[in-house]
Amino acid sequence: MFGIFLYVSFFYDTLPMFFSNMENIEKNILALVIVITTIFIFIRMVLNVEITLERYIIFIFYLVVLVLGLLRPDNIYSGESAIALNPFGFLNDIKGDKLSLIIMLINLIIFVPMFFLLAKLNYFRGSFLFIFIFFEVFVFIIEYLQYKMDVGVFDLSDIFLYNVSFFIGYIFWLVYNKIRKKFI
Repeated sequence: MFGIFLYVSFFYDTLPMFFSNMENIEKNILALVIVITTIFIFIRMVLNVEITLERYIIFIFYLVVLVLGLLRPDNIYSGESAIALNPFGFLNDIKGDKLSLIIMLINLIIFVPMFFLLAKLNYFRGSFLFIFIFFEVFVFIIEYLQYKMDVGVFDLSDIFLYNVSFFIGYIFWLVYNKIRKKFI
């Protein structure tokens, strides 16, 4: 029920900004299934009642959403590919531009779950260094692909925001573990 509420109240209006043709029923059903399944598995993960397969399912869903959102396979980007080397360029972008502010906020939050999800996978065994290296390689590949596929800009300010998001997720992970150890 919470997943349906979250989708209808937030994602239904937000997704068309990043994916064209969201009036397509198949895209809405896929998005709804991903949101509901993710909320369900995430709650089970927090309560420590999930199985290992669920950890991989939610991580795969997360990666699919990231790749589809960041590489925009529906050709809504119409700018030229470029390289932006100013890690604080987002500050200039948000001055008086509401869409740039929304994009900055999304860039700031999209990688918050990354540390949590990677730490829950048995593959990384919760090692901060391995998770951080995986994350850095992943975001550089995404930014490089945006540039090479002409669907965006290789932007250091995006990478900076992704890193802030990642470390916010890491802090959430530390708090989560502290609370979990206290009550379990």
